[in-house]
Amino acid sequence: MFALLLIISFFSCKPEKKESDNEVHAMWTSFLSNLDAQDKVAFKNASGEAIRCYDCLENTPSERQKMNILRGKDSLWYKKMYETLIYIPIDSFTANDYDILFNPQFVNILQENETKIIRDETNDITYAHILVTTTLPTLNFEGAQHSFSFVKGNDGQWKLNEINTIP
Repeated sequence: MFALLLIISFFSCKPEKKESDNEVHAMWTSFLSNLDAQDKVAFKNASGEAIRCYDCLENTPSERQKMNILRGKDSLWYKKMYETLIYIPIDSFTANDYDILFNPQFVNILQENETKIIRDETNDITYAHILVTTTLPTLNFEGAQHSFSFVKGNDGQWKLNEINTIP
């Protein structure tokens, strides 16, 4: 009897996972379409109030210089960086980082390369992490991925909340 219940539970959960994967895939496709159109308004609407983005801290020479000064002068630089500085307000991101990160070549890579979807639920919050191989491995380099993390709001809408690189 227990085995029968287990089998029924297993098969009854499968369609929900497939449906949720389709939902995330549709969200990602729409997100890429907006990037391709360079639609910053749609990007802002599809994003949270801030985006956790380490690369955004050092994607220009002046930003790298500021971070180097912080590292050299502040013993709490690491804590400051990961507790506050890494969270880029969406208006600042769209004004200063969007064009640097989402240039046409990078958007093409995101559209063409293999993606992996990982769904996660923590403390009743649903996340979708989209992993895209953006640099293929070579004999001398292990390759790299970009990770885009979205959180599903109470209204059912997905919002970008993090951009990360691996490694």
